[in-house]
Amino acid sequence: MTKEQDSANAAVAPALVFWSRLIQAAAAVVIVLSLTLLLAPRLGEAVFNLVYFHQQSIPVEVPNLAIGYLWFANGIIGAVMAGWMIGIIMLARGPFVEGRLHAWNTIAIPLASWFFIDTVFSIAHGVWGNVLLNTAAGLMFGIPLLFSRRYFRSEN
Repeated sequence: MTKEQDSANAAVAPALVFWSRLIQAAAAVVIVLSLTLLLAPRLGEAVFNLVYFHQQSIPVEVPNLAIGYLWFANGIIGAVMAGWMIGIIMLARGPFVEGRLHAWNTIAIPLASWFFIDTVFSIAHGVWGNVLLNTAAGLMFGIPLLFSRRYFRSEN
């Protein structure tokens, strides 16, 4: 590495550390909420009911067997989200801070894809509470990704 490259890396490093920490914090928030679905199914169900029905309980009688299935499905969703966020944290702590473009892409592209697909699906079903949750998550990740992008260059 040349002296110029060392100087450029030294100038970029503090900014990438800052944006990396914001991405890690956003992922930690998602992990906590995801683990709620897994470890506290009643609370997770209440949150989903607020988002979908605008009240803490389902407005119809639901058999216990169906409630068990809903809790299980929500737990699976929570496990998948938590696992995904752990991957994001690992990328943010390593290759992202090093300024590797593949790390930025590997965080940003799946997040943008999820945001678009989930938000369009939520709009199509009129679940505006989920659109708001997606928007909050999109901002938590989007702001640091947007502002950090200029520190990443093509890898040859």
